[in-house]
Amino acid sequence: MSEGNPVVLVVDDEVQIRRFLRAGLELDGFSVQDAETGADALRWATMRPPDLVMELLARAHAAMRRHVRVSSGEPVVKVGPLAIDLAARIVTINGARVMLTPKEYRLLQLLAQHAGNVVTHQFLLKEVWGSPHLHDTHYLRIFVRKLRQKIETDPTQPRILLTELGVGYRLVAPEATVAATS
Repeated sequence: MSEGNPVVLVVDDEVQIRRFLRAGLELDGFSVQDAETGADALRWATMRPPDLVMELLARAHAAMRRHVRVSSGEPVVKVGPLAIDLAARIVTINGARVMLTPKEYRLLQLLAQHAGNVVTHQFLLKEVWGSPHLHDTHYLRIFVRKLRQKIETDPTQPRILLTELGVGYRLVAPEATVAATS
């Protein structure tokens, strides 16, 4: 670590997230130290106090909840030809309804609620299949492939539902978020 660069302490129990954050922060000129647990972080911080401790995911999740919440109702998330009406639970491509299984819809709903941000494999697995399936990433690969077949123009060259290797998936940032009409 360079002594001239600000030191950031990244604390997260998921190694993929720590790697992802390290790469981005180092590209921006930060020196990065990471810790898996709060106890590890405290031990490290007492030896060499960091300039910044990352609570990035907590802030990102809070920001996305604020972004998705609209006072007059839940939004319609539009990404290119894809529209996801979260209130009505309707998904369309160029105005034509797309039929999804309950698990496909739940997966797409989670990605839409965090559109523009990476959603980790573990978060998706926990939310869609439950805690016993936190390491069953093959479930995700199968369902993401099925979703891409239904929502992408060319599923082999995805432009809407992107893979963040080793971390998770990202629904590209929405063009606009509008309130659903009642």
